[in-house]
Amino acid sequence: MPIYEFKCKKCGTTFESLCFRSTGEDKGPCPSCGSEESEKLLSTFSSVSSGSDLGLGSGSASTSCASHGGFS
Repeated sequence: MPIYEFKCKKCGTTFESLCFRSTGEDKGPCPSCGSEESEKLLSTFSSVSSGSDLGLGSGSASTSCASHGGFS
């Protein structure tokens, strides 16, 4: 069950909704204004492989070429 991101067409609030179908039609009402009119947003994702060391809590120097602190 993926979580999709939506933007309310009425008030502009961005919110997430857990969708049971891959079509993304299980969006709920806007949490700010209650409107049922929203559009699905394109989102990026981030992942870390189990073998990569990003230096989180290890105190050692990282050997990864990935940035530390999100997207740049």
